[in-house]
Amino acid sequence: MRYGIYVPSFGAYGDPAVLRDLAVAAESAGWHGYFMWDLISPGQYDPPVADPWVVLAAIAQATRTIQLGPMVVPLPRRRPAKLALEAGTLQSLSGGRLILGLGTGVGWDYTNHGESAKRSELAARLDEGATLIHALLSGEPVEHIGTYYKATGVRFPPTDVPVWTSGFWPRKAPVRGARNANGLFPQMRDKTDDFRLPTPSEVRGIRAEFIRAGGHADGDIAIWSPNNAAAPAAAPAKEYEQAGVTWWFQDGSELSPDDLLKRIANGPPAG
Repeated sequence: MRYGIYVPSFGAYGDPAVLRDLAVAAESAGWHGYFMWDLISPGQYDPPVADPWVVLAAIAQATRTIQLGPMVVPLPRRRPAKLALEAGTLQSLSGGRLILGLGTGVGWDYTNHGESAKRSELAARLDEGATLIHALLSGEPVEHIGTYYKATGVRFPPTDVPVWTSGFWPRKAPVRGARNANGLFPQMRDKTDDFRLPTPSEVRGIRAEFIRAGGHADGDIAIWSPNNAAAPAAAPAKEYEQAGVTWWFQDGSELSPDDLLKRIANGPPAG
């Protein structure tokens, strides 16, 4: 089991220097990863909003060993070629520590800017865009003419970037963006529509769905503790490991940066 810090990019966490310093502290305390939300507009959250790619570049320069990445990039609102270029650049800058999380994102990041947030279209864009991202990162010539994206006569340098997908459970449709994905970041809600941790039993089913949809059989599965009561702990980690979980994130969205820093300083669970 590896342990990561998972932080929003707005409000008290909208200060790039705060985000950078938390990442430096996480590396010093022995955490394995540091991952950021990716939003444009605050929506229901408080401004300011920090651009994760700019901040992650600063973090890559200020750290040496901790893995990092956006978790998740709303791929349907991005140009795949630009995202592949950014990913390749950050992977080089970080010395190979980037994990690229992909998803569909929140509706207001589309509608606030005059774009459609129709879920079926976003899901289809994620599937096609993820396929194109894999092709662009492969280093092979790319000829792609799809429903939403086109790339002809394009060839980027080969870049080894683990690409994860994300989605909500339970599902009625296949896992989107999962084909050839190196990992999965599943999310679940409780009866009050708040985020919750999946059970080990649920994780087994989620992992099976991910593999059926084309994800790597040995891919990473990352869970996150969306509230203070469900902080990562060594005892349940063993059960989650047996269910196939490889990463467990400590969420910062319900903590102040100062409180998160204290939790970071304690280090990841031992044992």
